[in-house]
Amino acid sequence: MKMKWAVEIAGTGAYVPERVVTNEDFTKRLDTSDEWIVQRTGIRERRIVAPGEGTLALSVNASRQALAEAGLQPEEIDLIVIATATPEHPLPSTACELQAALGCGWIPSFDIAAACAGYVYAMVSAAQFLDCGMATKALILGAETLTSITDMEDRGTAILFGDAAGAAILQPTDDPNKGILAARLGADGARAKAVWVPGGGSAEPASIKTVNERLHYMKMKGRAIYKFAVNMMHSLVRDTAEDAGVSLDDLAYVIPHQSNLRIIESAVSRLGIPMDKVAINIDRYGNTSAASVALAFHEARETGRIKSGDLVMFVAFGAGLTWGSALLRI
Repeated sequence: MKMKWAVEIAGTGAYVPERVVTNEDFTKRLDTSDEWIVQRTGIRERRIVAPGEGTLALSVNASRQALAEAGLQPEEIDLIVIATATPEHPLPSTACELQAALGCGWIPSFDIAAACAGYVYAMVSAAQFLDCGMATKALILGAETLTSITDMEDRGTAILFGDAAGAAILQPTDDPNKGILAARLGADGARAKAVWVPGGGSAEPASIKTVNERLHYMKMKGRAIYKFAVNMMHSLVRDTAEDAGVSLDDLAYVIPHQSNLRIIESAVSRLGIPMDKVAINIDRYGNTSAASVALAFHEARETGRIKSGDLVMFVAFGAGLTWGSALLRI
């Protein structure tokens, strides 16, 4: 959908845990190898939280960095939106806990459960608050402790996921050249069980049975997800650019969800976009779900790969099945 939301990025931040887990670490207890993992996923290492460290701690660190870069104090923020599939607690929202931890006022604070597409959902949601005047400084995050729902005895999923958080501060702008030019959001609930956690909700409350049957861990249909992700990334980037009336050649940078390097390579090859215009950090962090786009965006800004005036495409897809895109003039 074409739109013109006059918002800009005031600052970004990111945080990853100190502990690094390499592919070699998995070979010591799973039937796998570094070559097998790299060939199929592009992942070489990932970060895992320390004992007692969770999504809130990751969020606090990423948020403080974003605030510092923007030159803002916590009390100046008037909206918090966190995209996460692994909240600090089932209740309340992690956004409310972050509000208190940062020392913000009694501002609207809520979580979005859109899995890997969550950061794009959060960005689009916050932009609408800013556009209609209900907020002036929005803190958005993608934050995940995915290892808390990853079955470390399952070779197919244990190697894929890591923990991280990325944050950004959005604010209105008077610069006519900046803003969100187009965005698309969607979901296919009929395929909800392609990636899901069966236990722990109202359908299967926590019990001895759900623990013994390992129902609190993520289950995933890898082949189905692979095909869906390649097709969705291709169509989302193409259609969102068309919505805004720009060509793919006009894009300065594409920041995709870091699900699998082979998915990204396949999709951008079909689009004719060179890999040097695509953010890649899955080799160092694995799949961090809602945090991946946020983390990659922060790194791109920090390293100078994105500059003022650039057209940047965000694209993500994940459990739900959900998908989202946003085209920004930075």
